[in-house]
Amino acid sequence: MVDNTARIKGVGFAVPEQVRTNDAPVFDWIKAHNPPHSDLFKGFDQRRILAPGQTLLGLMAEAAAAALVDAGLGAGDIDLLIGISSVSDYVSPNGLVALHQTLNLPPRCQVLPLGTEFTVFNDGLVLAEAMIRTGRGLRNALVVCGCNWSRHVSYHEATCIGAADGAGAAVMAVSDDQQRFALVDVVTDTDTNYFGAMHMSARPAGTIDPPPPYLAESFTTPLMYIGDAGADSYKEYGAKVPPRIVDRLLRRNGLAAGEITLIAHQASSVLSDAWAEAIRPGQYLTTLPEYANMTSASVPVTLAARYAEISRNDLVLLTIGLQQQTSAVLLRRRCNRGQIGI
Repeated sequence: MVDNTARIKGVGFAVPEQVRTNDAPVFDWIKAHNPPHSDLFKGFDQRRILAPGQTLLGLMAEAAAAALVDAGLGAGDIDLLIGISSVSDYVSPNGLVALHQTLNLPPRCQVLPLGTEFTVFNDGLVLAEAMIRTGRGLRNALVVCGCNWSRHVSYHEATCIGAADGAGAAVMAVSDDQQRFALVDVVTDTDTNYFGAMHMSARPAGTIDPPPPYLAESFTTPLMYIGDAGADSYKEYGAKVPPRIVDRLLRRNGLAAGEITLIAHQASSVLSDAWAEAIRPGQYLTTLPEYANMTSASVPVTLAARYAEISRNDLVLLTIGLQQQTSAVLLRRRCNRGQIGI
């Protein structure tokens, strides 16, 4: 019987060359004034930052091209492009559409931007695998997540401390290569009581004189916001819930924490250390010190950058988003179709 399991056939990432260290002048105000919630953002030595004139689209194209090479596929082989460009130049369409054009993907390749922000990579893998599994002609999906949030934070607020840019990509495709990871299971949790506690939005910046007929206000570029309620959700949901979701995933699949490699969202060592202590994975791979918080791109960048170091056959990708929402995905090497639970 032919094994037509969908697996992660290729991975790739790209980060800007420009390095921002903790002693960069842009952080002088933060150091002098210690704004609220600064204690939540720790563990960063460096950040990679888009230079003037450099675009997020360029990073995403570089990451996607690397994933295609790793998968041994060309642009013409891709049937689905899924993921996010965040923050996109336009509210709609998302910049992922421009990536379709840049990569010269075929007309049959649907572009499917997702709005789940930091959980997008996991969501993209799950949806791509499910669509491939239907057997309706889709065989190769390209999942790409890009982040340019260093340009979308206030440097008078704590959210700027770890803000960095990057892009990560993975090809989910039909493959019989047992050394490639197949998607086995996923567990999610959503608590919408925290809706709006953390958000990205434009802020009123003044009024236009004379006012136009539609609205007199002018606005900033979209900026990340976290206030007191957001800090509470960070501590109560962000620190405590993801380990429970991973535990549920492992129990459901008969695994001990020591058997897995964990790659997780990397907002701060405050969360990473709490998760490491609660989950106690056999291996925990991160790029937090050198690449900092790349929001939706953090997990795919770390997956690609540390792929050769993965020492376990069971891999858990842990993502957490602004909703608050958590997704834990279990991937497995040497996995046959009978071992896939979803």
